[in-house]
Amino acid sequence: MLTFMISGGLAAIAASLSAPINLVFPGMGHLVILKAFVIIIIGGMGSVPGAILGGYILGFTESLGATYISNDYKDIIAFLLLVVILSIKPKGLFTREGF
Repeated sequence: MLTFMISGGLAAIAASLSAPINLVFPGMGHLVILKAFVIIIIGGMGSVPGAILGGYILGFTESLGATYISNDYKDIIAFLLLVVILSIKPKGLFTREGF
């Protein structure tokens, strides 16, 4: 509980310092959170090395897609990759047996 309170306080301080300089609104990090979710699901729940490799896979796929297809489709490629991988391996690529 103490860690949660400290992190909430630090987030409040950071937001109050950032608000006068930048545009701050409640939905400003939704795409980043969705991509983090994609990375975790691709790597497999409960697998830290899988999450790291999932991040590399997503980053390389987005970069190659932006280079060869279009930069506008970069986000669509990330979610198509999620659909393809979940169709092939529903638990993710590097999941542990306990999950």
